[in-house]
Amino acid sequence: MEDSQTDSGCGVDWAWLVGRRIVGAQSDLGSFTLTFDDGKTLTIRASLYRGAAFLSFDPWRPAP
Repeated sequence: MEDSQTDSGCGVDWAWLVGRRIVGAQSDLGSFTLTFDDGKTLTIRASLYRGAAFLSFDPWRPAP
């Protein structure tokens, strides 16, 4: 079995989401945004790259 996270060419650090409380959510045809109680957001976008579907995340890693 292949490790899909290493096979994809990139990884996402989800650790910063642990324990956060979601206070809002918005979506449109291209993105989904969660707002947390501390004001930070997570935006997930669906797009095409070279004809293949992919997801992008902002932020894709926690701020230093």
